[in-house]
Amino acid sequence: MRASVLVAHALERRVRLRAPALAGHRGACERVAEQLSADAACEVVTIRPATGSVIVERLEGGLDPERLRGRLAELVSEARDAEGHLLSAPPPDAHPGPTRVARALAHAFAGINADVREALDYRADLGTLLPVVFATAGLAEVGVTRRLPAPAWFNLLWWSLRWFMTFNQGAVSEELRNAGGAPGAPGDAGGGPGEAVPPRGDL
Repeated sequence: MRASVLVAHALERRVRLRAPALAGHRGACERVAEQLSADAACEVVTIRPATGSVIVERLEGGLDPERLRGRLAELVSEARDAEGHLLSAPPPDAHPGPTRVARALAHAFAGINADVREALDYRADLGTLLPVVFATAGLAEVGVTRRLPAPAWFNLLWWSLRWFMTFNQGAVSEELRNAGGAPGAPGDAGGGPGEAVPPRGDL
């Protein structure tokens, strides 16, 4: 059975594919990149282990996205993790996981964040740039209007929730574990760990 591989974006000389099974497996990513690079058309191959995003570039000539998708699916289906097992999607957890929309948005932002990091030579990413931009915009508004406006009620509500989540991580984690317990046994923590979140490296 071939692994699921999607064509996320395609230009004449640059194709971005998604192979979810590669996410979190750095060693497998390196081996797949080496195998894919053996194709003369794949002059530059970049795989991001955090998201399973595969970028193939060619300096001259065009790329066939469907042919690349098929070849990558074949390689991923044969790839193995650090323990020698075939790559597969993570098993379902007792606690409900993210929705498809949430996953799609998270993957999109991970790709944008990775591009920003590369463009800035890994000196900064969205996590460092956005707070600086918002703080600068706030100071500029105060400087122009000469007023310090009171925060809106929804901002106060959001900040209160955010502060609660930040300083009560233990209570929140315990509640999530309890929510994932077996039916009929409320309050018992679930046996398995929560769903893994990709590292921030490609967000």
